Amino acid sequence: MSVDKVLATEAVGGTVTSEGMTAMLTDALVRDGRFVVVEPAAVPGAEAIGASAIVRAAVTKYEAAAGGSSLGVGGLPMGSLFAARAGVKSQKAVMEISLRLVDAATGQVISTSKALGSASSSAVDATLLDSRTGASANAAAFRNSPIGKAGEDAIAKAVLQIAASMRNVPWSALVIDATGGKIYVNAGADRNVAHGATLHAYRKGRVLTDPSTGVVLDVEMAPVGVIQIDSVRDRLSTAVLVSGETPLRGDVLKLD
Repeated sequence: MSVDKVLATEAVGGTVTSEGMTAMLTDALVRDGRFVVVEPAAVPGAEAIGASAIVRAAVTKYEAAAGGSSLGVGGLPMGSLFAARAGVKSQKAVMEISLRLVDAATGQVISTSKALGSASSSAVDATLLDSRTGASANAAAFRNSPIGKAGEDAIAKAVLQIAASMRNVPWSALVIDATGGKIYVNAGADRNVAHGATLHAYRKGRVLTDPSTGVVLDVEMAPVGVIQIDSVRDRLSTAVLVSGETPLRGDVLKLD
């Protein structure tokens, strides 16, 4: 069960930047090959898909023109948000992404990190840019802009940090339902569940949060019982009770 399922969430920093950064982060995680990435808009929450962890990202530094010189050529009415720009020379951009890796089963923050990316461009650029932030008017142009390249650099570093942090995330799944002697698990072949695997069921108790920040520090987990996988499908499995009590919908399953 080595494949990690991650829920990638949008990075912020302006509408176009958010779309561009989200797409780049998703692409980078998929290309890495160690993650199963699910679009957040497709599901109501991490528990519905059995995600091992949730990646929360925010752009904490955004400088579309941190250095360099440029020649602007206006072509839009006065006061327009976007301005045509051509002949950009030696433009440097920097972007920093703040990352939080959250255990999807408990809500506990596993790790926090930052990834700083930078890029420069001396090529002629005739794209439509946001005159205040430098963000391009479409996702494709954003990727090719200096700030987009800086974001790409930051994301490449972020993926390495996410992969390293995921080593500290134990494999877990959730009980979908238990009826007629069958226990349904929200993980299947997509998460390398094996026939005959033994899983320990736990029930979440008190959630301990930091009173000053609201961050989840720990979740009390009470042992319920032990189950064994007897059938594996693409996205779910069924199991039978081996010992203890039959787990309920939402109970957490672990390999320990």
